[in-house]
Amino acid sequence: MENAKKGELVIVGTGISVAGQMTLAAKSHIENADIVFMGIMNKVGEHAVRKLNANSISLDDLYEEGKSRALTYKQMTDRIVQAVIDGQKVCAAFYGHAGVFVTPSHDAINQVRELGYSATMLPGVSAEDCLIADLGIDPSKFGCQSYEATQFLFRDYRIDPHMTQIIWQIGLVGEASLSVLDATHNRPGLALLTEILLEHYPDDHELIIYEAPTLPISEPVIQKVALSNLVNAETTLVSTLVIPSLGLPAYRQDRLAKLGLTEQQVVSFRNPTSITEGN
Repeated sequence: MENAKKGELVIVGTGISVAGQMTLAAKSHIENADIVFMGIMNKVGEHAVRKLNANSISLDDLYEEGKSRALTYKQMTDRIVQAVIDGQKVCAAFYGHAGVFVTPSHDAINQVRELGYSATMLPGVSAEDCLIADLGIDPSKFGCQSYEATQFLFRDYRIDPHMTQIIWQIGLVGEASLSVLDATHNRPGLALLTEILLEHYPDDHELIIYEAPTLPISEPVIQKVALSNLVNAETTLVSTLVIPSLGLPAYRQDRLAKLGLTEQQVVSFRNPTSITEGN
C-alpha cells in the first residue's frame, strides 16, 4: 500500500492591508497549499486570498459574542493541526504578521512540530511596521517599550518616559473575560490607564491613538489627544496608543569616562545604527 503523504504547515502573514502588502513568498505558499485557513479581518482580504487558492476557509465562524476567545483560538488551532495530521499541505494565513497577537499560529506550530511534522512561519507586514511609517517614528531614536493594554494594567511594568511607549489593543483595556468583541466597555480601563500614565507624564502630554489602514485605498486613523482626556477618546478593537518620549535622558558621565569619552564628543550621536543595518 502506498504511504499517505505527510502533512506540513506554513504560517504566513498577509500584511495589514493584505492585497497591497502580501509578500511574494506568502503568495507562493498560499497558491501551492492543499488547503488555506484564513484569519483575516475583512472580506476584501479574504477575497484576495481566495483568488490565489479557491480552497481557502475562513476561521471567523468560530468567533461568537460571549464566547471566550481562548476557546475560539483553541478551536482554530485544532482545525489547522487536524488538517496537517490528515496529510495535507496546509497554509494558515493571518492578517498582519502571523506571529504578532496571533495565539493560534504559535500554538499550531508547536503542536505540529511535537507531532513530528514540518512547520514554519514567514514574516509579514505588521501593525507596528505601519505605525512606524505612518507616524514617522524611529524606535532607535529614543528607544521603545511595547505592551498589550490589559497586561499593562494588571502587571507591575516599569515605564521609562524617555522612551516611546506603544500600548496595543486599548479598545479592550481592562477586559479580562476574553469574551467581548467590541470596544464599548473600556472606560474603566482607560481611566485606570490614565491614572498610571499621570505618574510619569504631565496631564497635557499629547498622545496618539492610531489605527493602521486595512485596505490599500484607506488612510490611517491618527487621533491626537491630551493625556487628561484619554478616558473620553473614541477607540476600536484595533486602536493602539502611542505615547511620545519626553526626550533623551542625561548622559551617564561615569560610563563615558570608562570609554575615555566626553559628552562633547558624542553630543551629535543620534542613531546607533547605520542605514545599512536597519530592519
